[in-house]
Amino acid sequence: MEDNVMKETTEKLGRSEVKIEGLTDGYRITVKGNEQELKQKRRVGGAFINLLKQLEKAGYRLPFPFSWILRFWNRYSRP
Repeated sequence: MEDNVMKETTEKLGRSEVKIEGLTDGYRITVKGNEQELKQKRRVGGAFINLLKQLEKAGYRLPFPFSWILRFWNRYSRP
């Protein structure tokens, strides 16, 4: 498979390493680190997204960064 990477950068964040690649048709983000720690952070992130969804459903007006995160997540998680 031919790689269509235009730009890429790798950054060390604590004990994890994040690689961002700019592709001709989008972006690819790769996170390397302790598997258990990454699973824990994903669970916390998922709980936060669920909280935002429940607040929006209850009729609360979410401040800008949170409403943007929720809109992005809803588009991202569609099949």
